[in-house]
Amino acid sequence: MYVAVTVAGVSVGAADDCTSLDVRTARDLRSSLDEALRQAKLGQWDGGDEADLQVAELRRRAVAVDVSAGWARRWDDMIGYAGRHGWLSADGATVRAHVVDLPDSPARPAHR
Repeated sequence: MYVAVTVAGVSVGAADDCTSLDVRTARDLRSSLDEALRQAKLGQWDGGDEADLQVAELRRRAVAVDVSAGWARRWDDMIGYAGRHGWLSADGATVRAHVVDLPDSPARPAHR
């Protein structure tokens, strides 16, 4: 599973895959990553290698993309794994995810 932050917005992809979790964005969009995650109510980024994602909102969006049977168990396993490795906040509200660079966005046309 991943959270994609692009010029088109913020979305959850590969929701059925509960074996990994990351935030994907183009390097040229990193300067707006924190704002994009906050506006989408999906989390926040402090400028480091990881972002904090809101567990409840991430789950809500993942389910909305029509996951397969047994997904809830796989989700619980993923969140449990994150907790055992120190990637889950003490209150269970946020989970840490690596920020991964995508290829740079295509050049935007100049505004006239």
